[in-house]
This record gives sequence, C-alpha cells and structure tokens, in this order.
Amino acid sequence: MAKLGDTFFLRGYDNHLIIIISEPALDANRIVTANFTSWRADKDQSCIVEVGAHRFVKKRSCVEYRRDKLMTLSQYSSHISSGRLVSHDPVSEALLHRILDGAAVSPYIPLGHRQILVDQGLIDGE
Repeated sequence: MAKLGDTFFLRGYDNHLIIIISEPALDANRIVTANFTSWRADKDQSCIVEVGAHRFVKKRSCVEYRRDKLMTLSQYSSHISSGRLVSHDPVSEALLHRILDGAAVSPYIPLGHRQILVDQGLIDGE
C-alpha cells in the first residue's frame, strides 16, 4: 500500500526518485508526487536536500515540484504488478516535513496539487 513519504523509481520514466507527498489513504484517486533532482541555482529553491538526507541523495539536490504528477492507487498497484515500480526507502519524518513545507511555498507546484495537500491538512492553505 502506498503511503505518504514512500519513494520509488518508475522504470522507463527517468532516473529521478519519486516521493509520495500526499496521503493515499485519504484520497486513493489523487496521489501527489514530486521528485528529487540535482540542485542548480536556476531550479526551485523551496526545498534543498543535502547529501545524506536520504540514502539516494549522493549530491546536493532539490525537490522538483514543477514536474509533480498525480497518480491513482490503482495505477500505483499496476506499476508494482508489472515490475515497473521499484520501491526505495521512505523519506524520514524530518525530511517529509521539509518537503511539505517546500510544497507550501513553491511557486511551481500546480495549484490543484497544492489544494489536495491543503484539503488533507498536510500544508496550510494561507
């Protein structure tokens, strides 16, 4: 079962670790994801992640909210059964809080995705 803070790769998608940033138990039809990407000054600075914050992070990175995707629990399960989804370690509670704080202030997260996080009480709507 998919959970808030779980991470995974999707084979054939790209080489970025994807993070579930919404609570699938509250809305199985709209699971919001974001991903880690290499840090650069021209990327979203809302959540910078340093080496060691997660086992996958080997260099300074940031959370890419602009490319976040919606997924359903059914799609998630289908990716697992097809072998396309490769689970990785979940993010720590501290890192999850930082990722959600970044989602709350990122100018790049789609408004509908931000609203899901607000509706679930994960970020403040103000």
